[in-house]
Amino acid sequence: MTDWKALRDRHDGGGMYARVAGMAAQMRDAWSIGAAFAERLEPAPCRQVVVCGMGGSAIGGDLARAFLGDRLRAPLFVCRDYRAPAWARDGSLVIVSSYSGNTGETLSACASLSGGDGRFVAVSSGGKLEELCRDGDVPLCRIPGGMPPRAAIGYSLFATLHILRAAGAASFGDEEYEEALRAVEARCQECAIDTPGNVAMEIAQAVHGRFPLVYAGPGLLEAVARRWAGQLNENAKSLAHFAIYPELNHNEIVGWQTPEALVRGAVVLSLEDDDDHEMTRRQTEVGLGIVTQTAHSVIRLQAGTGGRLSRMLSLLVLGDFVSVYLAYLNGVDPTPVEKIDYLKRQLGR
Repeated sequence: MTDWKALRDRHDGGGMYARVAGMAAQMRDAWSIGAAFAERLEPAPCRQVVVCGMGGSAIGGDLARAFLGDRLRAPLFVCRDYRAPAWARDGSLVIVSSYSGNTGETLSACASLSGGDGRFVAVSSGGKLEELCRDGDVPLCRIPGGMPPRAAIGYSLFATLHILRAAGAASFGDEEYEEALRAVEARCQECAIDTPGNVAMEIAQAVHGRFPLVYAGPGLLEAVARRWAGQLNENAKSLAHFAIYPELNHNEIVGWQTPEALVRGAVVLSLEDDDDHEMTRRQTEVGLGIVTQTAHSVIRLQAGTGGRLSRMLSLLVLGDFVSVYLAYLNGVDPTPVEKIDYLKRQLGR
């Protein structure tokens, strides 16, 4: 039997488990910070919303778009580039999201939008972005620093949601947050390290030494699939991939043939939601039927019950726990990201 606490003591010097297990507390703080900041904002019409960000700072925009769905009153685009599209310069609500405040791509994308008539709002813990906001009189939602950006997902998500609602770009109810908070509290209890044999531990053991591919339908769980893959990359230091139905059935499904060793060592993590389109569910059934013939295994995970935010965040937190437990099995500390640090040094950041 795996001694998970011993593995945590040996490998988790950066305290990532505590950050994942503390998601509910972060949600409470993030909600309060976002609500207080939103009181300073005035409604303003916009043709589109552009979230400029990278990594853990960008995915808050993806999650906001997924949760809100048809309640968004303007299209929401997440820019992960040094330059924002030319169309974004006019009529946009621009949310500049950089946890450190020093993300080169984000600062560059923000600069590329200057000169238009867009309205700028920022979310950050400080850095150069805070200085730019002060000099340019741009409202800044200041969030707590001192953690890896991927571990601050609650702050980036709820700040974005409050900004969207205050600006009149979306609508949602406080009761949806309360329900989601309860769901996350329950998930954290279910996946806690002192809950032996929990589903997060089982999934981590199932993908250990394998190649995990995270599949989901478009809409609510697309951003969650991205998050799962990113957390497996950064926390577990494990190569992982995500793809979305029905698109993957038009190309990727054919690749489940060669190289044989890779295919037979792959594990599909299928994230599914009852609100997926009827044909998406059918695509999932047929696609997984094909994959099962060659993959090592397929693990199907339902988003559960409740509202959209509740289902989305409950499944997201499960993935975070899986990534930390897989890190322990891989014998690595989930917190350091040495390759990213090296890349930043090479880029002169």
